[in-house]
Amino acid sequence: PTVLAGMVAWPMDDAPEVLNLLRELAAEAPDELGVMANLRLAPPLPVIPAALHGKAIIALVLCWAGPVDEGETLVRRIRGFGTPAVDAVATRPYVAHQRMIDAAVPHGLHYYWKSHKLPPLTDDTIEAIVEHASAITSPFTGIPIFTQGGAVARVPADATAFAHRGAAHDINIVAAWQPDDPEPDRHVQWVRDFFGALEPHSQGVYVNFTSDDTADRVRDKAYGAEKWKRLVAVKNTYDPTNFFRLNANILPDGDGSMQR
Repeated sequence: PTVLAGMVAWPMDDAPEVLNLLRELAAEAPDELGVMANLRLAPPLPVIPAALHGKAIIALVLCWAGPVDEGETLVRRIRGFGTPAVDAVATRPYVAHQRMIDAAVPHGLHYYWKSHKLPPLTDDTIEAIVEHASAITSPFTGIPIFTQGGAVARVPADATAFAHRGAAHDINIVAAWQPDDPEPDRHVQWVRDFFGALEPHSQGVYVNFTSDDTADRVRDKAYGAEKWKRLVAVKNTYDPTNFFRLNANILPDGDGSMQR
């Protein structure tokens, strides 16, 4: 229940170098280390200095889930990288780590998101991420970049419906804004522009990160033809009336349509 975990953050100007570090960690880190990036405007959390609130930052959120003394050296590499503006890494209960940024996600926001699975980050990918992250349109918006590999990658590709096990990252481009925002369309357009810029680098999409994706994209990018065929067979057997349909829907007749 006790982990070495927390957040280390830098100004957005340092984002290219920090994403390079993430690229190295994704390739080298042992299973015990979970690490993800998040690019956003710094929220007014107690762990973030007031002078940084509202400024563009990049954070690495890490969790070492092994013996604490064994993780200190690897975690020190992250904490000592460049000149962090925030270092909130400590030994704490896992549930406390989970709740660390809850206050930055208040109830009642409006959301729009799109997502890609990415291979190991390239210089071109990093450049596109930093360019669009630097133009964030809302203080509630965030760009989490999740890291895969490890046990996920060791499961055979055809063993389950989960696809693209060889991908290094999931990037989820999440715009969020207050219900009374006078220009919500600008947030939606920012997501779509960002998503389009990363399309050439995409390996697919994680189905739980789909939003208004077309049925063809769900079929082709979240699963692929063979997995889709198997899922349609399951649907035909267990839900032939399509009762469970408020999702990235797989119709029992297999025509690929999506119902909302």
